[in-house]
Amino acid sequence: MNLTRKPSRIDFERIDLNQINRILATGDLDALTPPEREYFSLMELVRGLRARMILPGGRRIVTKAGIIKLLKSSYDLSDWMARRIYDDAINFFYADSTVTPRAWANLYAEKLEKMADLAFASARFREGRALLADAAKLRGCFDEAAPEIPAELLEPKTTIIYTADAKALGAPAPDRKELEAFIDALPDVPDIVRLRAKEDAGIEKKNILKRMIDDVKEFADETD
Repeated sequence: MNLTRKPSRIDFERIDLNQINRILATGDLDALTPPEREYFSLMELVRGLRARMILPGGRRIVTKAGIIKLLKSSYDLSDWMARRIYDDAINFFYADSTVTPRAWANLYAEKLEKMADLAFASARFREGRALLADAAKLRGCFDEAAPEIPAELLEPKTTIIYTADAKALGAPAPDRKELEAFIDALPDVPDIVRLRAKEDAGIEKKNILKRMIDDVKEFADETD
């Protein structure tokens, strides 16, 4: 990457990443200002480092901390600016990714397998086995088969619930005084029917035993 000026001497705080995004949508890199082009180059550097397994000039595995340290030491950037460039690079290049989680899992598993190969080649067998185990987990090798769903859950029987509670059906609760006045105003209604209507409406407390006795009396009168 050839920078025309030291990045630390460029006012990157005024860089508008949305402007870079809009211009690059047309494929015209030359339309960027010099600071914008250099900022974009640093983001491309971050993307390139993330795609590698080993940092340049050594055998160290690429990590976020390693990339930020390289930006600070090699390009004279502050810690804050190095972290901002790293975060902007991730958002810029990967925000619109449509790769499925299963594909990402296989990609990471492949990287772990490569790392395991390096470990085995260096006689670090315990580390290699651990890396292979992690790769196997990502590939789902240890996943148990999903239990079958019982047919009664897939095709549940219809249950009918009867209720006189208006609130249980999402309706507002009636005014009990108005309801009681309405029942009292009903013409030609026997007192026993009027009382049961109040009980069913929750105005009066239900007396099941009294109801049973009244029912016996009613049917007994019919048979006399």
